[in-house]
Amino acid sequence: MNFTLAQNWTEDSFKELFQQQHMTVVLEDQSSIQADFYFLIDKTFSMKQSMAVGFILSENTFLPYLSIMDNLFVGSSIKERNKKKTLNEWFDYVGLTESILNKSEEQLTTFEQIKLQLVQLLLIEKDIIIIDDIFQDLSIGQRQELLPLLQKIAKEKQKAILVLTNDIQIAESPYMDKVIKTA
Repeated sequence: MNFTLAQNWTEDSFKELFQQQHMTVVLEDQSSIQADFYFLIDKTFSMKQSMAVGFILSENTFLPYLSIMDNLFVGSSIKERNKKKTLNEWFDYVGLTESILNKSEEQLTTFEQIKLQLVQLLLIEKDIIIIDDIFQDLSIGQRQELLPLLQKIAKEKQKAILVLTNDIQIAESPYMDKVIKTA
């Protein structure tokens, strides 16, 4: 059955999408991705649940007047004295080094930006992570590193991860728990 998320899904469907410890991919054509992404943003904020939702985009989402480190802790309740230790633990978890903090935003690769967004969402303890079509800008090696990392986060950190993409290879990846085809 072909359908778009906005036209055919119910509250129960969304609750099913956002099961913790699952990585779900929505496979759809490129023209629907952005519309469904914005629809999901709107829908998740209107859901009467206590789950915190975070988003990963292919473009840089950091505030330009803050350092990378300060950006990572926006919205976090982590005390100042614990920030460095906590950040290093998350960097180890996602495969980043502390030297990334010495880069400017313009020097960050797309892959580094994505990993930093992941760290930020983990620091502020988001329950649901919705990922826009970020894979088109990544190399095969970066995809092969990111997909198992996302699955690891879903399972170990009990997060619901929803990926919107038009890439059949991502959808058919063994790291996905569920595939929803709208195209």
